[in-house]
Amino acid sequence: MIPIAEFLHPCRTVDLVASTKPEALIEICRVLEGCAHVADPAAFERAVLDREDAMSTGIGLGIAVPHAKIPSVRDFVVSLGRSRAGIEFNSLDGKPVHLVVLIAGPDGRQGRYLQLLAGITLRLKREEVRKALLAAPTAKDMIPILSAL
Repeated sequence: MIPIAEFLHPCRTVDLVASTKPEALIEICRVLEGCAHVADPAAFERAVLDREDAMSTGIGLGIAVPHAKIPSVRDFVVSLGRSRAGIEFNSLDGKPVHLVVLIAGPDGRQGRYLQLLAGITLRLKREEVRKALLAAPTAKDMIPILSAL
């Protein structure tokens, strides 16, 4: 399994203040501003919003995994957001989203993207992991929880 820790950084974790899906997507995308791997944050944000308009990334269990792969992203980057209140995300199970894991990726690296997505979703499907993420004292404390193998 791909090591999630290599894609996460404390400056890319956040307790979301957004109360709607569009606000949450914009908030978590803006966490990537200044990230060396994302050359055009505005283009990435547009790509994420367009992707979400096409189909919700709310996969159920209180999880959303918005993502986009575009040429201005040089390497994979992950940001992690938490909403204790929950956000209506039009999820597959109809439940609010509490954990948002954003994946930014370069165009043409589908295999690596699928490995990263699988690693994240497999980890988040475990109830004890989701509970620990929601109970973590700060957003930064979520990194070792999500990264643990």
